[in-house]
Amino acid sequence: MNTALRPEDWSVMVPPAAAASAALHGALLESRQRWQDLAGLAADLVFETDNAGRFTFLWPDVALGHRAADLLGRRADSLLLGAGPNPFAQHRTMRGHRVWMADAQGQPRCLALSLAPLADARGGHAGLRGAAHDVTAQETAAASAAAGLRRAALLDSLAEAVRHAGTAREALDFGLAGLRDALGCAGAAMLVPADPLPEVAATTMAVPPALLQHTAATLLAGEDWLTSPDAQQPCAVLHHHGRPPAASALAAWRDPGGRAWDAEDLAVLRSMAAMLGAVLGFDRMQRELERQASTDPLTGLANRRAFLDALESRLRGNAGALVFLDLDNLKPLNDQHGHEAGDAALRATARLLRGTAAPGDLAARFGGDEFILWIAGADQAAAIARARALLDGAAQQPGDRAPRFSLGLAAWHPASGESAARLLARADAALYDAKRHDRGGWRLAGAGP
Repeated sequence: MNTALRPEDWSVMVPPAAAASAALHGALLESRQRWQDLAGLAADLVFETDNAGRFTFLWPDVALGHRAADLLGRRADSLLLGAGPNPFAQHRTMRGHRVWMADAQGQPRCLALSLAPLADARGGHAGLRGAAHDVTAQETAAASAAAGLRRAALLDSLAEAVRHAGTAREALDFGLAGLRDALGCAGAAMLVPADPLPEVAATTMAVPPALLQHTAATLLAGEDWLTSPDAQQPCAVLHHHGRPPAASALAAWRDPGGRAWDAEDLAVLRSMAAMLGAVLGFDRMQRELERQASTDPLTGLANRRAFLDALESRLRGNAGALVFLDLDNLKPLNDQHGHEAGDAALRATARLLRGTAAPGDLAARFGGDEFILWIAGADQAAAIARARALLDGAAQQPGDRAPRFSLGLAAWHPASGESAARLLARADAALYDAKRHDRGGWRLAGAGP
């Protein structure tokens, strides 16, 4: 006999109450799954708190790296980072409120919170129901973009100050001062390699000696240098890798105990190191070209043009005396021993002029075998004493290739109103007189007008 039940017989066998209960249970399971699916699509975390702000429900089982079971009974605001308002203490509805909370590893995560208050049977506050969406990636990207915009605006502002400077030196001063103020530095400076300590090319204040000492080796090697975050005084040295004389480094420092450098600070410093390094390189090359244009390459003294320019300014000050010097034996040296011997005599004469010069004096090679010397504050007696010292110095040079020369002297006083051209003519006439009558000696020109 076949006793198997057919499907059409099930409704006869299952009691109506049990069938209804099974149908209700299935509907509840389906509703619960639907709720979880919708919640999972809408939020990364859903929760409830009691009236003391403690978690009473969390979903999913792992939230922000925390096990939900470990968070139950814990105050929600214990996960908050920063000192902003506590959203879990608010008894009102809010949507999309952004807060920073700690994940299981203690790392900051940004959540967009939506909260709704819960009420008890008497209408009192019973807690909060909330949902949260992890927006750390979006917040970080937005913060990075905002930092980039701030950095670009700052660099544009600093570059504008540099561009509107009248000279390269002003551009360096404006750029360093602007950088100091923008980053909250105690000081900023441009350094160039030198031995034993770096040369300070431009600065907003005295560079700390410890920074110069520490930077000496790294600067010569072209290495960037940063203090560690726990250092007592945050310092940074960032290079502009130009070719000498354009090689340089930007140094910046904060007060002891000041804020350590962050990524945005370092990005600005690197950009400014390149910008100000280029300005400094141009300034140094320009100065070198000017030096070469105003210097006699053989002797290292000022040349004729530089001396005449300087003499005009000297004649607007105190009294002084002009000394013209002409080598008597340059042609014989060149003829008998070659031009190298003549060049050696010219360099020896330049050394004599430097050796007897005092602060404020100015010596130059006027051209060929002629030299000229301005003696600041000298009267006739002082000019004669200087001429004798030069002749004694030449006489003490050993050998037959030592320089021998004649000198013409002319004293000048502001009250005379004599021009530079007239003063030069008097000294030249005195020199001509010395060479004509007594080579190897000196002559003093008559008084000026």
